[in-house]
Parts: sequence; structure tokens; C-alpha cells
Amino acid sequence: MEIGDFRQRRLTALPQQTRVAALGGVGLVSLAVYLWGLVRPFNLFTLGLRPALTVHKLTVNDPLAQTGFIITMALLAGLYYLAWRLCRGQRSRAMWTTLLSTVLLVNLALLALYPIDAADVFDNIMRGRITVVYGGNPFYDTPAQYQQDPFYRYAAWHQVPSAYGPFWELLAAGASRLAGDGIMANVLAFKSLGLLFYLGCIGLISAMLRRFAPKRALQGVCLFALNPLVIYETAANAHNDIVMVFFILLGIYALSRKRFSLAALAFTAGALVKFIPILLLPLAGAAALRALSGWKRRARFAIVTALACGLLVAVAYAPFWRGGDPLSVERRRKLFSTSLPAVIQVQLAETVGTEESQSLVSRGALALTGLAVLIAVRRTWMEKDWLSPARAANLILLFYLLFTCLWFQPWYVLWPLALAAILPEGELSRTAVLLSYAALWKVIIFEFFLYKSDPLPPRQWRETILGPATLGIVWLYVFYAIPARWRRASITHFSPRHIHSNLPKDNLQT
Repeated sequence: MEIGDFRQRRLTALPQQTRVAALGGVGLVSLAVYLWGLVRPFNLFTLGLRPALTVHKLTVNDPLAQTGFIITMALLAGLYYLAWRLCRGQRSRAMWTTLLSTVLLVNLALLALYPIDAADVFDNIMRGRITVVYGGNPFYDTPAQYQQDPFYRYAAWHQVPSAYGPFWELLAAGASRLAGDGIMANVLAFKSLGLLFYLGCIGLISAMLRRFAPKRALQGVCLFALNPLVIYETAANAHNDIVMVFFILLGIYALSRKRFSLAALAFTAGALVKFIPILLLPLAGAAALRALSGWKRRARFAIVTALACGLLVAVAYAPFWRGGDPLSVERRRKLFSTSLPAVIQVQLAETVGTEESQSLVSRGALALTGLAVLIAVRRTWMEKDWLSPARAANLILLFYLLFTCLWFQPWYVLWPLALAAILPEGELSRTAVLLSYAALWKVIIFEFFLYKSDPLPPRQWRETILGPATLGIVWLYVFYAIPARWRRASITHFSPRHIHSNLPKDNLQT
């Protein structure tokens, strides 16, 4: 018996009341760690709102504070794993109540944390005010045109228009209108907006698992909802990725119910927040064409769905459209950071120049991403269980983040992690969780070790180190897991058990 199996059997043998008490204790300790290690030193109300305030500026020349931040993240990661182990295979109402109470308390506490890892929330507020207060257009106007606004000095991207889609800008405008001119009110409004979609994500994960795999429902919700990265980047830092994640999950939920047009509309809505769900639209098409019989039904689906998605895009862009390049595609292909493409680009820049290296690497990354999408579409076409679209979508997102994303940021990991919550234990789900652990350390690596001098170290040196230091452990795991899985598949294919029965089982799918 393996050590991991022995430990899990010991946890399974725990009496129900003991298990509930243990989960409650883990939840209370987690809450205490969040409060003491994050909210206490980086309190939004104590610090007050100050421009360009980051964890680096708050801890520079203070090794004790930096050590405390590192210990906090390590403790939260360990407590999260312990909570998941306690939830594994459990279904009781008491366990559900304990887990959801912990999730609620922790997220409410993190509303008081200053957004210390990025100024994105202030940029979002500023662009919402461009729409609501000034009647401007965030896709063509920049914050620099509204320097009289009280939020201008808090924003970071003064010279560029919005990098998001029109659905997000409509949400941002609505939040800004509700919050009014209060600076603190706006920050709390955008944090609360993220929490609403976070709760929606929990609801969708729970609905799918309770219907198709009830034994995994509690642990799946725990895997996503109690993950420290999800909480830190949503309730604390108010990144809008959680909105896009909601629509990705909604699309997967619709596919699980064979509502193919609704799935395509959900992915389109997600792409109107951030463009990434465009990569998942072919999965909805493949699932529909496989399930529908006859070319007439397939043609009707294709025509009706294409028209509905086109109408949704037109309605979303109608308040903003002026022509040109509202998605800033040209600017995006020049942004490289903390990624394998960034490592390659800075090496190539020495020989072919910056512009040419950016063009070559971005085109190569796009081609490889397209290849990954084609492989995932084929997988969706070949497999017929309810999980095949979720597995394929997770494969696309993980491949993109690990190998072809030009500009990697920790909050991007929310995308595959939400899908990992639906999947059974296996290489894909473990990779997503490991990536969330690695992403937690990016701010530590950059702010505490690389950002020790002003100005920053040369870009070539910085990017050569930052990407591998952040993602290296996940790359190693992937290159270990893929051959290991092929070996297991070969053994299983020729085993007597496989010959007698190769029906898919939920707890064996990866």
C-alpha cells in the first residue's frame, strides 16, 4: 500500500463528527492566517488609498515583513490541501455547511485587504468612470485624457485604452455608477462584483457535480472555492477574470445538459469579457455536431447559433464601436512576461531585434495554440461522456498558460482551476492545482528577489529567470506525467480487465 493511500484511508476512517470538527478547525485556522498574515499588515482601511501601492513598496527593506508574507502563503497552501483531503468523498450536509461557512467568512475578511499585487482594479474603475461620468469610450479614450478625475493618479495604464471586452466595460460602468464618486466605495463595489461571480462559479460547479458525480461534489467545490490563489485574486485584488471564468463554467454546464447553442452563447459572452473563451467555441461546435443526427439538424444548429452569437457581439459592441482595433491586438503581441515565449523572445532579440523577435514568437505561439485547440476538438469528437468538453477545455487552457501565453499573470490560473474542480483526480486536475501553487510565488519571486534595485535588472536577465522560476516546477511535472500516463495506458490496454470492460468510470477519468 502506498503512503498516500494509507493516509487517505485514515482520513476516511474518521467519524463524521470528528471530520466536521476537523474541517471547521482548518477553516478557522485559515481565517486566522488570512487575517493575521494579510489583512492585518495590508489593511485597506488602515493604509488608506495611495497611488501605486504594492507589496514591494510595503515590505521593501523589511525582511521580517517579507518572511511573514512567504510563511502566510505557504501555510494557506498547506491548509487548503488539508481541507480538500477532509472533503474528499464526503457528501453530508454538515460538511457542506462547514465548508461554505469557511468560504464566506474568508472572502468577507479579504474584502478589507488592499489590492497589493496590481493596480488593475483602479484601471477598471477609471475606465468605468470614462463611460459613466464623462460619456467617453474606454476602447478609444485613455485615462490620460481625464487627468482631472480623482481616480487618475491610482491607475497604472494611463496611455492605453481598455484591453477587455465590451461586456466587462458595461459591468464596470454599472459598478461605477452604483458606487458614485467615493474612492473606497468604488474599490469595494468592484471587489463585491467579483464575489458575485465567484459565488456563481461555486453554484455551477456544485450543480454539475451533484448531478453527474455527487461523490465528488464537495471536494470539487473545495478545490476551487477554498484555493488561496482564487481568494487572493478575487476578493482581495478584484481581478475580473472570475467573470470570464463564470461564463466558461456556464458553457461547460450547458454542454453537459446538451444545450449546445446556450454553450456557444456562454463562451461568446466570456470572450466579451476577455478574449480567451474564443478558443473554447470550437468545442461547443464539435460536441453539437457529434450529438446531433442528420445534416439538416446540424446545419440548423450552425446557422442559428452563429446568428445568435453574432447578434450578442453586435449588441455588446454597439455602445462602443467606432471601427479600428478595439481589442488592441497589435499591442497584445508585444507584451511578454513570465512565460516560455518571453524567455525565447529575449534570447532572439539579441540576434534579430526586438520587433522581429516579437513577431516570430507571437506567430509561433498562435500556431501552437491553434494546434492544441484542434487536438482538443478531436478529443471532444471522439469521447462521448459528459466530461469530455471540460477535459478538452482544461487541456487548451493549461497548454496555453504553460507554453504559449505571452504575458502570464497569476490570476490567469483561475481559468483552468475552475475546470479542474469538475474533473476527477488525474494529470489535468493535478497540473491545474500545482500551477495555482506556483502562481502564488510569482509575486514573491519578482517583488522580493528580482525587484531589489531601482531601476529593475535588464529585461533579458529578468525574463530569463522569472518564467522558469515561476513555472519551472509545473513544466517538470508535465514532462514527467505525460510519459507516465502513456506507460499506464499501454499496460491498461493489454490488461485482462480492460479487455473485459473498457466502460469509462467517473473516478478514473482524467
